[in-house]
Amino acid sequence: RPLPLDTVELEKLASRKLRINAKETMKIAEKLYTQGFISYPRTETNIFPATLALTPLVELQTQSQEWGTFAQRVLAQPG
Repeated sequence: RPLPLDTVELEKLASRKLRINAKETMKIAEKLYTQGFISYPRTETNIFPATLALTPLVELQTQSQEWGTFAQRVLAQPG
């Protein structure tokens, strides 16, 4: 079960891995949120409720041309 990213960790990862500043990161996150791809990006929580079914959410992503293959690999992993 992956850990969700809080705002600070999202900004750190985007900066380190993608070389995107915090303002641009949040602009992209907001766009992904309004298009229904991610949950609300401005949060300080990093806990999923135990009742949250993640598999259906990942299954929806398999249709994406950009990350569908990755989502399929995630679903193929045991556990």
